[in-house]
Amino acid sequence: MDYLIILLSYFTQLIAIMNPFSAIPTFMSLTEGLERRKRLEIVKKAYFAGLILVILFTLVGRHILEAFNISIASLRVGGGIILMTIALDMLGDEVRTKRMHPGDIAVVPIATPLIIGPGTITTILLLTSSLQETTGIVVVLIAGVIACSVTFLILALSDILTRLLSMSTVRAIGRFMALIISGVAVEMIIQGLYSYYVELFKG
Repeated sequence: MDYLIILLSYFTQLIAIMNPFSAIPTFMSLTEGLERRKRLEIVKKAYFAGLILVILFTLVGRHILEAFNISIASLRVGGGIILMTIALDMLGDEVRTKRMHPGDIAVVPIATPLIIGPGTITTILLLTSSLQETTGIVVVLIAGVIACSVTFLILALSDILTRLLSMSTVRAIGRFMALIISGVAVEMIIQGLYSYYVELFKG
């Protein structure tokens, strides 16, 4: 039961940061003029690319931090700042990426940085590096795979969703998720600074 609650918590954080509803306007712009079959092919390719990135950073993220001698406190503060920047950008009116030729957009910019960007990678690194048990890493991996799958499913249904909900509603949902990200960012920064405070007085 505890692992189920943790899984739900990790999934909520990751799906909010991936923010598929915020990505819909950009995706629709990038694939404008393409028929639905071609859009689905792009989503499928982007999904597998995103999945590889999620699995890669989940499994080797801790080793990356150790290689660069980055502490959890530093990652929390730095990651919190990155997430806050992303949240503020999502709350604005600007489109995340410029329009590109549809020939090769599945991996870049759709898979990364549109979906699996610095915020997602930082969150995965933070979650995995703060866990000691192998079971915990598996929970992060499952949460990441589910969040990635849900995100790209929403992108695959983007044309249907925009017809049902309207683009303004989709943008409103995206901004609500940005508010969640900003809350996560503040919490990360506070935890990081508190860790520094404790270490300072211990020394």
